[in-house]
Amino acid sequence: MDQYPKWFLAINFPNVIIAMGMMIFLMFGGLHPLGEVSSLFWSFMLYLITQLLWVLPIALFFISIFAWGWARERLAIGCCIAGWCINLLTFYIVLTS
Repeated sequence: MDQYPKWFLAINFPNVIIAMGMMIFLMFGGLHPLGEVSSLFWSFMLYLITQLLWVLPIALFFISIFAWGWARERLAIGCCIAGWCINLLTFYIVLTS
């Protein structure tokens, strides 16, 4: 972990923590933040999209860690910012549901 600056880990770590907190509500909370439909296919698609709201920030965390290790600092910071945006969107959706 010495190859990563402390500020980078500090801004990147909440991507995992917030996503795991939102996972509890999205998987087990019985929330349907994107609505409900009568079609089984579209219901499953909405379920998959809802699960991406917590999986994507975790994936972006690991992508940014690997990108920093490969000396791609811009990509790493961009993935971190994208993870934060998805986390904020998820928090807003869960809060308004």
